[in-house]
Amino acid sequence: MVRAFAASGGLLRHETTIAHGLPPLPHRRREALLDKSVIVLVLVFLAISALSVIAQFTTSRHEQLEQSERALAIAARMLAGEIAARTLREGTTLPSELPANLHALMEPGRRFLLVDRTGHIRAASDPAAIPGLSAGRLFADPLAIARLDRRGTVEQFRLADGALASVVLVEDAAIGGAILAIQPVEDELAPWRRRVATLSAILLAFGAVTIAFTLAFHAQRQRAAHAGNRALALRSQFEVALEYGRCGLWDWPIAGDQVLWSTSMRSLLGIGGVGATDRAMIEARLHPEDRDLFSRLGRGAETGELDCLFRMRHESGSWIWLRMRAIFVEDAAARPGRLLGIVMDVTREREAEAEIHRADARLRDAIESISEAFVLWDDNNRLVLCNSKYQSFHGLSSECVRRGAPYKAVMAAARAPQMLIEIDRGTEPTTGARCYEAQFEDGSWLLISERHTRDGGYVSVGTDITARKLQEQQFVENERQLRMTVTDLGNSREAFRRQAGQLAELADRYLEQKAEAISANRAKAEFLANMNHEIRTPLNHIIGFAEIIETEMFGPAGSPRYVEYARDIRESGASLLGLIADILDMARIEAGRVRLERAPTPIGALLAAAAEHVRDAAEAKGVTLRLEPDTEEQAGQRLIHVDAGAVSQALAHLMRNGIRLSPAGGRVSVRARMAGDHVNIFIADRGCHLSPGEIDRLIAPFGHIDSMLEDGCKGSALGMPIARALIELHGGTMRLKSTPEIGSLVLVRLPVAPNPVQLSLL
Repeated sequence: MVRAFAASGGLLRHETTIAHGLPPLPHRRREALLDKSVIVLVLVFLAISALSVIAQFTTSRHEQLEQSERALAIAARMLAGEIAARTLREGTTLPSELPANLHALMEPGRRFLLVDRTGHIRAASDPAAIPGLSAGRLFADPLAIARLDRRGTVEQFRLADGALASVVLVEDAAIGGAILAIQPVEDELAPWRRRVATLSAILLAFGAVTIAFTLAFHAQRQRAAHAGNRALALRSQFEVALEYGRCGLWDWPIAGDQVLWSTSMRSLLGIGGVGATDRAMIEARLHPEDRDLFSRLGRGAETGELDCLFRMRHESGSWIWLRMRAIFVEDAAARPGRLLGIVMDVTREREAEAEIHRADARLRDAIESISEAFVLWDDNNRLVLCNSKYQSFHGLSSECVRRGAPYKAVMAAARAPQMLIEIDRGTEPTTGARCYEAQFEDGSWLLISERHTRDGGYVSVGTDITARKLQEQQFVENERQLRMTVTDLGNSREAFRRQAGQLAELADRYLEQKAEAISANRAKAEFLANMNHEIRTPLNHIIGFAEIIETEMFGPAGSPRYVEYARDIRESGASLLGLIADILDMARIEAGRVRLERAPTPIGALLAAAAEHVRDAAEAKGVTLRLEPDTEEQAGQRLIHVDAGAVSQALAHLMRNGIRLSPAGGRVSVRARMAGDHVNIFIADRGCHLSPGEIDRLIAPFGHIDSMLEDGCKGSALGMPIARALIELHGGTMRLKSTPEIGSLVLVRLPVAPNPVQLSLL
């Protein structure tokens, strides 16, 4: 392939020519525009040259006329002076003829007339001018001579034949008349026309040559563009083929530091541009292990051909494998020659080879890691692969199990089994499958399974069944013992039957005792619920009488100590009454005697009523109660259907618990927020942190927390259970969370509409 490429002259060289002679498409467009601009510039140049020539001709015409008019005026003055001198010398007045040497002043078309003061011709250089004739008849305007300046100023007038002429009139008193000089403008411009004709011929020849050269240049550029387009088409096809084949071309003059790359080669590396590439840049992209690439290329130049692998870094940072097949070519333009090569991207092939090696290694590892003895033979009964288990079972050395070892040689060196029992020939005899058991001298057993492969070889797998054979012997012994055990079990069956009867009797007694406990608990709740009046009335009497004595309503008590004792009795009675009230409320709830009387109630009123119950306790401890919203706000006037007394009592218990947990001077915040068809009430304090176990004890009836008892927060410990029961009776929920950062937070979620729930605390 490389040799054919070199023999064909090298597409890379052609491509390089294209790269250097025919730029990419944007440059080609600029060159096409430049080609058009050359023609336009030539035309502009010719137009400017023509305008310049016209301007020059016009200027030279004016100069020629001025020069002729000055010469005509000088000639008229000279003739007048000569006639005046002759007149003075001869003593005559006005001669009747012109001087004989008049030819020295004559020019083509020029005429001199000697006119008298009346304007009649006395003498003339032109025979056609008749003496005595009026000079005015020579002009198209007979009065033109009368308008002439007699001081010798040249003016232009139309002659009688219509020709435009320069006319000068020089009057001299010495001769008694005037010299009238006439010269047609056409005759004055004759030299100018000859020069114009000569220059025009030269300029026309120059313009024709310029246009011819421009047209030739344009035609040549058109042919070059056509050839370039054909070259670009060929290059495009070649590049497409290279891109599709993931190939690139190298052209390296061995004596130089520049390597010509094809565009496809640059695409392989993810870089742009065309043309030559610096050797240093190539070496910078080579893998550290392939930095000797150019040395290998140089050695390949000595042998004539080269086939090598190397790696280069892609623009993305990854490494790609490249394979170069190159040939050394003698080149007179590049001594000592050049190396032409085709580079192919073989990254996928290398990755596939690596994957095959990895798969082979994984297969070997997998075969080595299995617990069975494995061996694979080819169709010529030669060893392909075996694992260490096979070597161990058959007592083979590493030399014996080398790849390609004959089957007979391996079997001759292998340890022969003492017993060989064939147990299965397989369901398909054509496959050559069979299975047998083999016992060796050390007492080990192998279950060997063999099967032919598709290529004519066969694979053999040996499983160590020594343990299974021992288990079979053990099973026989176990069967004997099992028979003895069955006999013993038959004897024990009757004993088990008796024990089952005893267990059934115990279960019946357990159910009876559980029912009695439930009845006792319900009776206790009924008793406490019925004792509401019997307990509260005496306590109210004690508290009332103690208050009468404390305030000395009916007169002095006789001693201040009686007043103190009465205060202690009242405070202790009130405390006892609160404990008994909580116990009785809990008993009423457990007995199912609580009946809710729902009514639309503003949220703000519920919060205010609950806060009123605990305001004294909060003021006594210096705790600030913050309610949100209040009764005046619109949010506080939202209605919910609840039992106002029950909900206020539940919230009061929760607020009281927050006051107990809060330090002196702390704050308890109560906020209510609507959430769809529910209202969420948050009671937060900055008190002590409660662990999950303490939260469970706080919610349980009669559950106390040691830290609260140490702080003097004593009571029936029924506030939280009562609050939870009342909230759940409304179909709501209550959750308690405590963290060191925020203290304790209680969330009460109540339905806005009635949602009755049957509460069972048994």
